Amino acid sequence: MKTTKYFAIALAALAMSFSACKKDETTTETPKVSGASLLVGKDWRVTGITMTSPGGTIDIFAAMDACDKDDLQEFLSTGNIIEKQGASKCDPSDPDTAPGGFWALLNNDTKLRIIDGDTTTADVVELTANNLRLRLVDNDMGITYTTNITMVKN
Repeated sequence: MKTTKYFAIALAALAMSFSACKKDETTTETPKVSGASLLVGKDWRVTGITMTSPGGTIDIFAAMDACDKDDLQEFLSTGNIIEKQGASKCDPSDPDTAPGGFWALLNNDTKLRIIDGDTTTADVVELTANNLRLRLVDNDMGITYTTNITMVKN
């Protein structure tokens, strides 16, 4: 008899758990932030450039002059790039800002094209509110060179 009583109580509890009020499950999808909105209106500073080839990896950023390492790039919503001198100028007579070319995000924000005399299209490896990582793969006479560029929001 006791077993039947416990079984009935368990069934009643189970039934009540199914009929009890449940918190409404709301699924809120995070709206996709466009790559352009992450890129535009911020000053970006290069923090790393490496080039890898069959011969090894070269740290290009380490070889740059200190006066170039603090320079900034601003991507404008018009598609223009403005280059800005950092705190240290290589030549004191250089203007504080200068045109830096044009930019466009392509292929659902997976590629960044920059036109600054030459046209370069890089893979966007990472684009967040604070970080931009690009990869350029170039094949020259059968040799593949991969350049990685890392930038941070200043």
